[in-house]
Order: sequence, then structure tokens, then C-alpha cells
Amino acid sequence: MWIRNAKLYGEKLVDMRVENDLIKELCEVGKNKSGGKLDKTDFDAQGLTLLPSFIDLNVNLKNDKFSLENLALLEEECLKSGISTLVLRDKMNYDEESFNLFINHLKGLKIKVFASVNALNDEKKLKNLSTLINKNAFAIELESSSEANILRQSMQYAMMKNTPLFVRCFEAGFDDNGVMSDGKTSFELGLVGISKISELSEVAKIKQIAKFYGSKVLYDTLTLKESLNLLDEEDLILSSIHHLLKTDEACKDFNTAAKLMPPLQNEQERKALKESLNSKEKGAKISFLSALHSPKSISHKDLAFDEASFGIHSLCEYISLCYTFLVRDGLSWQSLCELTALNAARFLNLNAGELKVGKEANFVLFDENASIKAPQNSLYAKDELKGEIKAHFIKGQALYQNL
Repeated sequence: MWIRNAKLYGEKLVDMRVENDLIKELCEVGKNKSGGKLDKTDFDAQGLTLLPSFIDLNVNLKNDKFSLENLALLEEECLKSGISTLVLRDKMNYDEESFNLFINHLKGLKIKVFASVNALNDEKKLKNLSTLINKNAFAIELESSSEANILRQSMQYAMMKNTPLFVRCFEAGFDDNGVMSDGKTSFELGLVGISKISELSEVAKIKQIAKFYGSKVLYDTLTLKESLNLLDEEDLILSSIHHLLKTDEACKDFNTAAKLMPPLQNEQERKALKESLNSKEKGAKISFLSALHSPKSISHKDLAFDEASFGIHSLCEYISLCYTFLVRDGLSWQSLCELTALNAARFLNLNAGELKVGKEANFVLFDENASIKAPQNSLYAKDELKGEIKAHFIKGQALYQNL
């Protein structure tokens, strides 16, 4: 099958041949080297932008609850949103038997789902990590504030099993049950704030512990420029699109759509984090961008700010957000796709994440001239979002079309 007249990374027009799940040929329009003639069975992209499917390392089920319905909903949203692969985070207290059943459900999906597991169970005891990893748990999730022995054992398991370790750098003892970042806006709203030291102290601590044990960790959803300054160029850092685009002022009028964890920061932090994407200076950089998809029902959000759940429904606007606020602001599609696809593919050891001959044919056709409207209860309800996904192919199969 040929994809004809597509703008590769939004630039030159190309034809792309897909065969046996892989990209077999990329060439200028009408100059295919295979000698094959283009016919009516091929897909005419009509100048739409051709991008690799996005890969997200931090995705959660609705209300943090596992059910077949929630899993089907997530798959449907991923297909519409251009997400071919994700790491599904662990908000459930699995034992070995239930985790095995969960993994079997994931195998039947059209998208590729990796499952991570929390190091601790609900009783704050270390899970049987070796068994869970043997049952195809992809990564270990660890709270930086865990007691020293838990940190040590988790890092040792990660090294022993050659398993990624996602570390959430946050110390709740500093925040006094805060519900947003500490600053002018939290003071004006009369809400308890979360101090920056909650993140900074833990980044510094984990950096030293990981160095001592020789562990490779992924710093999970950092929000502060100073956190990046504490790390090195080779460190793996995940950040969310929302912390590049919005500030704590989005919480004004007690807007619970802006209640995220980690919390949105002030304008200075937002600007510095966004500028780090294009920085030519040596030092730590954001490695992965995430939609931080953690959807909550309206019954969990339409409450007083203190009582509302942390979380955001964000997959459906993700690529449009990237285009509207990053690409249109000067970041190239290719640079963006390194953060949203290629780096994650390499991290997951996948033959995907970029549009090259020999790579898995997971790709999106995106209309840069279209516009979409976020739902009324969205963090982006008042923003004008540019661009819309018109088709999503996984392994060369069109699994979503909106033409």
C-alpha cells in the first residue's frame, strides 16, 4: 500500500510504501524506486502532515480503576488521538494472579500497552517485584519519599532485572496537604500550597542515591527548571505538556480542571521549562513529553477545589496542543516527535517512533489547517486549538479515519 502526497514532518511532499507492517519506501512524490504503479487502492493524503504515532510513558485509566470498559475506552481514545503505544501506570494493588489476568487483557488490544507496577502495595510493603517482572511488568514505579530500605531494594531489583525505574520526586511532608503550587495564586484563593522544595529536595536525593547504587532512573514528571539544573545531560526526564503551556493561574475561580499532580507552577517556571526544549546549552533536558492522561469522572471533579481529584483528560487534544503551542511557536515537527515518539520508542526498545525505511508503520495524518474545540470542562476550553488528526495507522492498518 502507498500513502501518497503526504507532507513528511510537515515539510516536503512524499509517497510512502507500507508492506508487512513496515515502511518499505519513502520517496519524492511520483518517484518511487520500486517500479510499482500507484493505483486506486492507495491512500491519497492530499497534502496532510505525516507524523509518527505518539508514544506516551504516563497514561492512566479512568478514575484509576481497571475494568474492561475503561480499557476499551482508553484504546478508542488512543486510536483517535494518534497514540500507538503507552505505559499504563499502576494505581491498582495487584497481586501476582490478578496482574497475570491484567496482562492477558492487554495482549488483545490494537494499541501496544506496557504495564508498570508500584514497588509498594497498599500496606506500604514491597511487592514481589521479581515475580511481577517475570510476568511482564515493564517498569517499577517508586515514590522518592519511600524509606531508605525500600529505595535500596527497588534500585537493586531494577538493576538485577534490567528493568526501568520511574521515580516520582515528591515529599508530601513539605506540603501540609497542599492542593496546588504555593505562591501568589494559592494565597489569593486561600488554598494550601505545595512548596517547590517538595520536588527539589527529592530530585537531589534520588540523584545521589542512584549515583551511589549505579541505577538508571527516569525522573517522573518534573516541573521545575531548578530540578533540571540538578541533573545531568544523560539523565532521563519526563515532563507533561501542561506544565509547558499552563500556569497556576489556571486554578483561579477554583477551576478544578487545573488541579494536577504535580501541580502547575508559576509563569517563570513554565517559561523556563518550555525554553529548555530549544536550549543549546549543555545540561539536563526533557527527554519525554506526556499528555499526563489521568481522566476523572465529573463527579470527582465538580467539587470544591480541596475535595476534587487530581487529574486531567488530555489525550484527545494532545497532538493539537503540541502543534498549536509548540510547533507554531517555532519547534520543528521533527524535534517535537523526538520528545513524543522517538525517544520513548528507544526507551521501550521498539522499532518505531520515526518515519524511516525499515521502521514499523505507525503513523498519523494531521490537518494543520483544521481547528478543534476542547470540551467545556477541559483545561483548554478557552483556547483556540489548531490542527486535527484525520487518520491513524498502526502496522500499516487504518484504525481511525475522520476524512
